[in-house]
Amino acid sequence: MLRLPGLLAQNRFGGSLLHRTHRTLGRELKSIRTGEVALTSFAFGLIQGKYKKDGGLTLLLPVDLLTGIVAHGAALFTDQYASHLHAIGDGALASFFTTTGYRVGERWQAGGSIWHSLGGMFGDTKEPAGGSTIADKELASLVRAG
Repeated sequence: MLRLPGLLAQNRFGGSLLHRTHRTLGRELKSIRTGEVALTSFAFGLIQGKYKKDGGLTLLLPVDLLTGIVAHGAALFTDQYASHLHAIGDGALASFFTTTGYRVGERWQAGGSIWHSLGGMFGDTKEPAGGSTIADKELASLVRAG
């Protein structure tokens, strides 16, 4: 049985037409993927910026990390939308790791080693519950009382 792709592939003009069409569609799909990644990352940047004073929006995990994991997981179960889900997952993970890297960099710049800065990677670390923190408070109350 004769089929159109087989006929076009045998013809020099048709073969090159198919190759050019494939290359053009491939470029357009990469542009769509890039747009999906960039817009997803931007959207999560907006969300995390809005909730910055609360340490970012979280639902057990930071919402961008959670979305990235779920989107990539869901992409494993579909063929039709897998490329879009992977792009959304990549954008969400890019947002998470950019925000996390920025926070670690802030801590590192404030003083200390990079390893200490990595320790508070998933949020602000609490003040130590003993040692100099209590001594400073006691000293301040003694100065006021004296």
